[in-house]
Amino acid sequence: MSKRTLCKFFAHGACLKGEHCEFSHDWKDPSNNICTFYQRGICSYGSRCRYEHVKASRPPASSSSRPSPASAFLPADSVPSSSLKPAWSLDQDSVDTFNPGTANPEEHPICSFAAAGDCPRGAACPHIHGNLCPTCGKRCLHPFRPQERDHHLKSCDQKHKQLQALKFSQEIECCVCLERVLSKPTPAERKFGLLTECDHAFCIACIRNWRSTSPSSGMDVNSTLRACPICRKLSYFVVPSVIWFSAPQQKKEIIDNYREKLRSIDCKHFNFGDGNCPFGTSCFYKHAYHDGRLEEVVLRHLDAEDGQTVIAKDIRLADFLEDMHI
Repeated sequence: MSKRTLCKFFAHGACLKGEHCEFSHDWKDPSNNICTFYQRGICSYGSRCRYEHVKASRPPASSSSRPSPASAFLPADSVPSSSLKPAWSLDQDSVDTFNPGTANPEEHPICSFAAAGDCPRGAACPHIHGNLCPTCGKRCLHPFRPQERDHHLKSCDQKHKQLQALKFSQEIECCVCLERVLSKPTPAERKFGLLTECDHAFCIACIRNWRSTSPSSGMDVNSTLRACPICRKLSYFVVPSVIWFSAPQQKKEIIDNYREKLRSIDCKHFNFGDGNCPFGTSCFYKHAYHDGRLEEVVLRHLDAEDGQTVIAKDIRLADFLEDMHI
């Protein structure tokens, strides 16, 4: 094969041979983009194939006979009746009026070069150049796939918020050891221990060590161990987190996500109905039987001395958190 033929792997950004490739890496040279599987009638990609589906008797392409970028979106056996505007140059208003039955642009992938940053072909590229993502700044939004576009916008926004939270968390120090939590030597130590009732920062190891200390004789457990070491506000459990919150709503989301995750884990004490969980209705884990049924919580209502009705609980979470740490 002549060196003047464009390397098809280079055209898609996947050539590993570099300067030792026997094909050309010059965009000015013509490409041999004919699908060899189509020639044998076994191309499983069909209209989604990135290569041209043409007959073997087709004359070699030249600078004057090469198909235009717009015709690359047409089926091999169809002939355009009029000039067609390239799909990547369509603005948002023309997307709704574009006839997908003629060109099927939604079946074609986005140019990998344009999605990564810059396409050297520019307007001559036969692939779709996506719309600009406002979050990551890349042209990776497919103009003809709304579900794929919405999914990328949502996931990209979540990643951006996660990165911003990690950047903010880099400077947060533990109030006990006075070290930056995310600068700890091991991954297990690089976690925050969030208290539900206050906003003081602790690394997970320090706050758990504090709450696991045996209280002195006659000392109240709630006031000595379950209270915050700084402000003394009572918190019954600690939430591990890899990031520190910057707003109350973000803290609530971290706690809710943590508890939701625990609810998907089977309680080892309940043991699918064969055991007895000491935490009762206060347990955060899933109480499910072998057949998948969830345990029904039955609350007993009692009449208090003042005439009001109260709920009687057999077990309180606070009674057992002295020896167990969540």
